[in-house]
Amino acid sequence: MKIENKEFWEKSNIISTQEKLKKASDFEVYMFEESQKRYQPNEIKSIKVFGCGTGREIESIAEYFNPTEIVASDISQNMIEKCKVNLKLWKIDSITETLVGDAKEYNKVNNKFDLVTIFNSMMTYVPERKDRLSIFKNSYQILKSNGTLIGTVHNQVGSPTKTLYFKIKNLFSFFLGDKAGNRDTGFNGFKVKGYYYNKKGLINDLQESGFKSIEVLSLEEYYKLQNIYYNRKKGYNNLIFIASKP
Repeated sequence: MKIENKEFWEKSNIISTQEKLKKASDFEVYMFEESQKRYQPNEIKSIKVFGCGTGREIESIAEYFNPTEIVASDISQNMIEKCKVNLKLWKIDSITETLVGDAKEYNKVNNKFDLVTIFNSMMTYVPERKDRLSIFKNSYQILKSNGTLIGTVHNQVGSPTKTLYFKIKNLFSFFLGDKAGNRDTGFNGFKVKGYYYNKKGLINDLQESGFKSIEVLSLEEYYKLQNIYYNRKKGYNNLIFIASKP
């Protein structure tokens, strides 16, 4: 059944798939470390989390950075309600403000945060490029100078079926344009409009939004740097990105 993005994330059986708590993965910790290196000698203390869902990444963010302020938002009211429960459980509700809202409309704040995160491939559920650019530009606007944006997106290159699908679509990019990356996504019987990036397209969107010192790696490339084998034929092979505001 095909539904809209917000409706999808409000459903209890979708939220339940996000309730399993998790610590930050090794590649997320890598992004934490690189963000702090870029921000030295200052410490990262104010953090904006887009697409927080049930808050699964917030506990690890709080443990790593020991921030004084986190502002977490999500398009789903029901996700935010579950997030509030978790924040109290983790005893970080006193430093975390939660908001219901669309990331592309979060544009009333300027130069406030040291770090912005867009994890859980949130951008995959933003099918229109103009909206993705709005989110990246909002992220740039709300960062302090030398602040960093980090996140993950779904990759066009991965399993053989997915890779072939996008290779064929990109053959027609002369008239499909950026829409060559569009593909239905979702789970638990629901389909929503989605978008899968390639490295070049992600770098271009970050550059267009004003970011510098952009690093984009597929999980296959990241694990190769760590001398660890990663089978992209079976894994998601997401793209991770780190970008700084001058």
